[in-house]
Amino acid sequence: MNTFLIMECATIYYDRPHYFPMHLHPDRYTFSYIIDGGAYLLNNRSVYTLEQGDLVIIPPYVSHQTLIESFFHYKVIRVPKLHSFVGFDQKKGGLTIIRNNPLYKDQYDQWFEAVRNNTTENRDVSKVFEQFLVSEDGSLSTSKIILKKALIHIENNFHRKISIEELSDITHLSESHFQRIFKSNIGISPTRYLQNLRIEKAKELIKIRNSFTDIAYDTGFFDQSHFNKYFKINVGMIPKRYADIVKR
Repeated sequence: MNTFLIMECATIYYDRPHYFPMHLHPDRYTFSYIIDGGAYLLNNRSVYTLEQGDLVIIPPYVSHQTLIESFFHYKVIRVPKLHSFVGFDQKKGGLTIIRNNPLYKDQYDQWFEAVRNNTTENRDVSKVFEQFLVSEDGSLSTSKIILKKALIHIENNFHRKISIEELSDITHLSESHFQRIFKSNIGISPTRYLQNLRIEKAKELIKIRNSFTDIAYDTGFFDQSHFNKYFKINVGMIPKRYADIVKR
């Protein structure tokens, strides 16, 4: 089975302050349940306080930032966007936060166990959560159609250097205009998006490969030191610790 196309889950614990940069998940929904601790979640100029018992649902291409001041313990289920055929557009304001609802928690726990134990149920999204998978309506603005060309190009070439000039040529826009509409629609700059995508690709490869040096080169980093630095900034831990979590 293709590892890139299945649901996955993990229990993650941060025991020290960490401020994640603004980022997004281009190919997955994340369903996170807060077990203990707390954090601030920034999205679309709004700030939300996350606490024990909260369930946070973030669709693909919704930019957000997490600020941990002390410790943060949560479970996460990641669902490939192919389950809903969602486009790259940030749909209906983005994320959903459900506060301490026992019904959702019980259903989440059952779903989490099914995914973790690789039972047949993990091939389908839990019925309670299907409503949060937004289907693409097929209508994109002109700017988003143009940006889609750039996103596809980045997806196909993330392992090498990609300049703003190269992306502006592909979209037939000036560099300044391209950067402006990219950030207004995607929520982060093209340079930040490329770094974000490389980290996401590295996280996938870590689940199935053991050489961090090879992963670093294959995802466009200069060397393992460069990879470790940006991985820790973006994920809040070094690659080895992340591997220990996802390979349990």
